[in-house]
Amino acid sequence: MDISGKTALITGATGFIGGRLAKRLATEHGVSVRALVRNPAKAAPLAALGIELFPGDITRPETLAPALTGCELVFHAAAWVSEAGRRDEVWAVNVGGTQHVANAAVAAGTVRRLVHVSSCAVYGSLQQFDITEETPSRRRGNLYADSKVEAEAVVFNAWREHGLPVMAARASQVYGLGSPQFTLRPVEVIKAGKMVLVDGGRYLCKPVYIDNLVDGLILCAQADAAVGQAINLTDDRPVPWRDFFGAYGRMLGIESFPSVPYPLAWLAALVNEVKAGLRGQKTGLNRGAVNALRSKNSFSNQKARQVLGWTPAVNLAEGMRRTETWLRARGYLD
Repeated sequence: MDISGKTALITGATGFIGGRLAKRLATEHGVSVRALVRNPAKAAPLAALGIELFPGDITRPETLAPALTGCELVFHAAAWVSEAGRRDEVWAVNVGGTQHVANAAVAAGTVRRLVHVSSCAVYGSLQQFDITEETPSRRRGNLYADSKVEAEAVVFNAWREHGLPVMAARASQVYGLGSPQFTLRPVEVIKAGKMVLVDGGRYLCKPVYIDNLVDGLILCAQADAAVGQAINLTDDRPVPWRDFFGAYGRMLGIESFPSVPYPLAWLAALVNEVKAGLRGQKTGLNRGAVNALRSKNSFSNQKARQVLGWTPAVNLAEGMRRTETWLRARGYLD
């Protein structure tokens, strides 16, 4: 499907992925972009690009119909990504919100593609190499990951029961220009002198550069063969955490980081969780974070290549070069 001249609604357009997608659709692909925004003041950079702002919230279904009227495309990128929420809060956004978006898209009657931004977390951390889309999703007690499993079920149910043309784009670990988790946070930790590797950082990061991901999302809207499909979007090969974090370290003039064995890191995380819990708080240094740094997962991108004709155009070296330029221009590396 040719998307030039089409009208697209993006949820989560003030966020990291949705914001980059909105900018590129509006400036490179001739798409009339609408953004569903909770805080119009935060969306000023989008408005400056000529993107139409629609006040609304995916947890308030009555706000969705005006934004979707006449839309042919929907990119659903809004999500609760923090581990700090309660189950009811996470479910209200990631599952209930997705249901509201799907319902509104069906009711609009004009939507020719709904691209749901999902996550490779739906596989449930199987500790397998080259996981394909044939692998069933599974719940594992992680609020974010389990909510994304349920959200996918919502969109595929809309396809089966109402004929809504949907697909789920499963992103791996997204880094690059403005990534909160895989760019800004590591830089912050390194600058504070708190970066510590687990088992020498030999386990695997599964990066996808933000513009590689956006390329894939746009192709998901264009490729008719993608309808009804889930597709992994991940760069060509995983990299050891020592190399991934090491790239940020070199930006800051640091060549190596200390390391601790996994059992010690796990115990320290447990103690930190207990201390935070006694204060009624949650902490980023938890057992989930430690386990992520000991992961042996990786994901295949062969289906994306075959169905979408997608290739990750930016490799890690070039992605980090572009990221460094962006970070320096904004003072993060000072």
